[in-house]
Amino acid sequence: MPSRESLLRLHPRSFADFTYAYPVLSRRSGGVSFGVNLNLDKLCNFDCPYCQVDRTTPGKPQQLDVARIRAEVEALLDSVDEKGVCRLPLFDALPDDQKLLRDIALSGDGEPTMVPEFAAVAAAMAQLQASRPDLDFKLVLITNATLLDRPAVQTGVASLLAQRGEVWAKLDAGTEAWYQKVNISRVSLDRIEANLIALRKNHPFKIQSFFCSIGGQGWSEAEIAAWLSRIARVRDSGARILEVQLYTLARRPAESFVHPVTPEFLADIRSRVENLGIPANVYGVE
Repeated sequence: MPSRESLLRLHPRSFADFTYAYPVLSRRSGGVSFGVNLNLDKLCNFDCPYCQVDRTTPGKPQQLDVARIRAEVEALLDSVDEKGVCRLPLFDALPDDQKLLRDIALSGDGEPTMVPEFAAVAAAMAQLQASRPDLDFKLVLITNATLLDRPAVQTGVASLLAQRGEVWAKLDAGTEAWYQKVNISRVSLDRIEANLIALRKNHPFKIQSFFCSIGGQGWSEAEIAAWLSRIARVRDSGARILEVQLYTLARRPAESFVHPVTPEFLADIRSRVENLGIPANVYGVE
């Protein structure tokens, strides 16, 4: 049986004969998470050099089968007992308190909000959540926040968060220049900030921030200050930021010139975020 550390480090988006759904042990969730990969085609509007999705093999053409997604997630939910413990053999080596089901996460090998079926999948997950009042789990959207201003995406987010859910939104830079090194996108960083501010009107959320060096260039003091300023502006808009999740490289990146930052660097960033009055945590392996 795989150890706890190997389960935390390795997050394959494959399970049994399933197409979309997969179980993982997640530090950020604090237990078991059932992921739903909405991007079998590996399409994304970011081109991050740190991307840890295996792009050595091409994605698959896709038209999402919402009914199959629901059936696969329902099958995973059937492995959870009345105490919320996931009884899949994959987790047999873990004590019960470490394999509690915490969430169902819409994510993928690309940006999940890009898919036309996003709102329909979100509605299906919300229906599943409502149909299992015996289980205590959240619905989570893991997103780069570029498309949160689209009406169809907003409809999906509203479904996910109607009962118990969270958005985990990416913010990897303070300036457009660094953003174009670390995320590389046609969508501006200002638009991402505006989307986070707009999100606060209805929903609390978490911010995910990835730290690395690119080609030997790391985060300057000016970049850190600009990133903190963006977080402060989002906070000052009235947003309820539940947490800032800080992490660095854990698996092989797309480009060899990307390197992780030190634990000491992340600890310093954490203290600076907390000085803004916002909870922050460092996640070493995700």
